[in-house]
Amino acid sequence: MSDAISGDALKTLRHDLRTPINHVLGYTDMLVEDAGEIGITQYEEELRRIRAGGRALLELINSSLGEGTGSVDAAAMEAFETRFRGQAQTLKQAAQALEVEFQRVPSEDARNDIHRVVVAFERLAGVSREEAAPAPVFAAPVVAAEGGGRILIAEDNPTNRDILRRRLEKEGHHVTETQDGAEALAALENGDFDLLLLDILMPRMDGFEALARIRKSERFTDLPVIMISALDEIQSVVRCIEMGAEDYLPKPIDPVLLRARIGASLEKKRLRDRERQKTAELERALQRLKETQDQLVVQEKMASLGALTAGVAHEIKNPLNFVTNFAVLSVDMMKEVQELIAPVRALMPAKEGEHLDDLLTDLAGNLDRIRDHGKRADSIVRGMLAHSRGGSGQKETVDLNALVEEAVNLAYHGLRAQDPTFNITLESHYDPTIPPIQVVPQDLSRVILNIANNGCYAAQQRKLKEGEWYHPTLQTSTMQTAKHVEIRIRDNGTGIPESALHKIFNPFFTTKPTGKGTGLGLSLSYQIVVEQLKGAVRAISKENEFTEFLISLPK
Repeated sequence: MSDAISGDALKTLRHDLRTPINHVLGYTDMLVEDAGEIGITQYEEELRRIRAGGRALLELINSSLGEGTGSVDAAAMEAFETRFRGQAQTLKQAAQALEVEFQRVPSEDARNDIHRVVVAFERLAGVSREEAAPAPVFAAPVVAAEGGGRILIAEDNPTNRDILRRRLEKEGHHVTETQDGAEALAALENGDFDLLLLDILMPRMDGFEALARIRKSERFTDLPVIMISALDEIQSVVRCIEMGAEDYLPKPIDPVLLRARIGASLEKKRLRDRERQKTAELERALQRLKETQDQLVVQEKMASLGALTAGVAHEIKNPLNFVTNFAVLSVDMMKEVQELIAPVRALMPAKEGEHLDDLLTDLAGNLDRIRDHGKRADSIVRGMLAHSRGGSGQKETVDLNALVEEAVNLAYHGLRAQDPTFNITLESHYDPTIPPIQVVPQDLSRVILNIANNGCYAAQQRKLKEGEWYHPTLQTSTMQTAKHVEIRIRDNGTGIPESALHKIFNPFFTTKPTGKGTGLGLSLSYQIVVEQLKGAVRAISKENEFTEFLISLPK
């Protein structure tokens, strides 16, 4: 006589009975569906009867032991067991007979499937015969076929996993199997999946704990999780949904319902992925727009600064010319003064005469220095004017050596004006045989100025890091070949990382800290040399040693 049963024991019994029925329905469904393909159409009717018997057993469990039944007394339990075992025994015999017939079937999969059905009925009928469980499969996912998804299964029962895997693979999905929540979490960390089928009752880590950990991770926020279980209590369903599950599938799993739920969940994920991708693209576009706006502001400021520079340079040029010219005149006048006072000097005491000679010599030397520095300042002002002028965009015949020297000097003095402590050794090697060439002087001057500025900046940064022993140097040289003239500008500064070298001519790319560079100088220089002057420009560099730019222009 069976004992009364209730509570958790009743729930466990329902779960344990539904699991083999899930195997019966799953394998008979697949055998019926594939009957024509594997050559067993003659057994299709018998397979349908066995499948119907499995569904009848499931209805008997639901009606006699279902969730609405809080407890089952001893008499009802004995009646259920008698009826249930009798039907299961009959179905087992039918399945065994069919298993014998299947020995003539060429499909090994079909023979294995009907054997699994027999094993399931033996368990239901109370026969102690365990199924040989296949080894669990745990492999990294690969990209699914087009239209399919990458699905991870977490299920402790190997037969249930096998049914699910085969069902899903027939739908074009790629499936990875794990046998508990811990393995599922490890697979998620190491792979990329579109959906997780998660059983509730599993050893080590059950489905509830695994779902809770998944939903705590930002990486898996949008991963659809469908819970699967032979437990049919409404509380389990509600708990899964409240914890963040996408859906819930009861066992035995209906193949039509499985296909519909999987398809809906994957489509939702695809829509979310596309939405996230569009959002990221819009954010990148907005960032580019902000950067462009910033660059336009910078360019406008630079244009205003250029106009101001031109005005200031014009204003300075006139008094500077007076300084230079009167310094030259004063040097000539000093010679006349020395000649005129020579008779007086001869009458002066020796000590006073020597003092007068020293004064006249110092005065003459001061005037020479005023004249030299005035000419140097005039050269700088002329360079500023040349750089600030927009120019006509027309090519002109220019002395390349003079243009390069003037642009490099302008870059040096510009940096000196910003930082009086800045200093660098300028070395030049110009080919005197280079003939005048046709270029747009203002544009080529900007190119040399940009590159020289970058070289001076890199050298100064290395000086700040390495101290007084380091001597910053900027080398410029020109030479000619049969068809081209070449300009080389080399600094011994911080260099350019190899990973960034191929991007230095891209617009808005800069290796300088935020606020120190616009990322446009080398991009504009590239356009000027390559597109306007039909030349070429390239850079070679070794980090913490040097950077050298080579500009090649047609003669």
